[in-house]
Amino acid sequence: MEINLLFFFTVVPAIILYGIAKSGLGGSMTLISVPLMTIVMPLNQALGIILPILIFSDFIAIYKYRKEFDFGTLKLMVPFAVIGIIIGSLTFSYFSEELLKFIIGLMGFLFAGHYFFLKKNKETKSNKNFFKGGICSTAAGFTSFCVHAGGTPTSLYLLPLRMKKEIYVGTRIIFFTFVNLIKLPLYINLSMTNFDTFKNSLILFPLALAGILMGYKLIKIIEEKLFYNILYALIFITSSKLLYDYLI
Repeated sequence: MEINLLFFFTVVPAIILYGIAKSGLGGSMTLISVPLMTIVMPLNQALGIILPILIFSDFIAIYKYRKEFDFGTLKLMVPFAVIGIIIGSLTFSYFSEELLKFIIGLMGFLFAGHYFFLKKNKETKSNKNFFKGGICSTAAGFTSFCVHAGGTPTSLYLLPLRMKKEIYVGTRIIFFTFVNLIKLPLYINLSMTNFDTFKNSLILFPLALAGILMGYKLIKIIEEKLFYNILYALIFITSSKLLYDYLI
């Protein structure tokens, strides 16, 4: 990993964004993180470096939200995410990064577009749905394994439930803690995470920690309605960018 000016304009903001996402604010912003890192390194190396950073960040975030989560939602989502992770590990070499990001972008664009332009009562809560939860969680496990981009499929299921802000964040963090820990042995088996990438992860982790602290401060001052509107807006913006990049 060569540290130069380009490194500071690509890798540094990418890792900080992952930290901010781990605080519970703007997980969809990280859709740009892997593309940023691939400017200066191969995709497999970027994925291998990011995973331990995500796990370190999960352990910090999970302590803060250890009492604020929805167990029933996790009980539905985690097993289906495991299915998605396994599918991802078996088919990883068959999907291009561009195609995966297009699929994620299309999902997010339709989801957020419906919220902003078609949904009349935006604060109406949806009921838990086994079928929708299973599909979204499987997609989250798959895309998380392939490009660390499971945030949008997860949001497709969690956001309409309109949980209390802290419960939403805690449930999401614990979900991805399980997801990332399950991914780790598979990444090691595929030689994507190894001793060299792990050293780079340790060097870069303070950037993620800075992002987590920034996110915690922001989330304290944002009221609940604005919090949800920000998340939907971030999904819409990042998804639109992914579609634009694929189609142009």
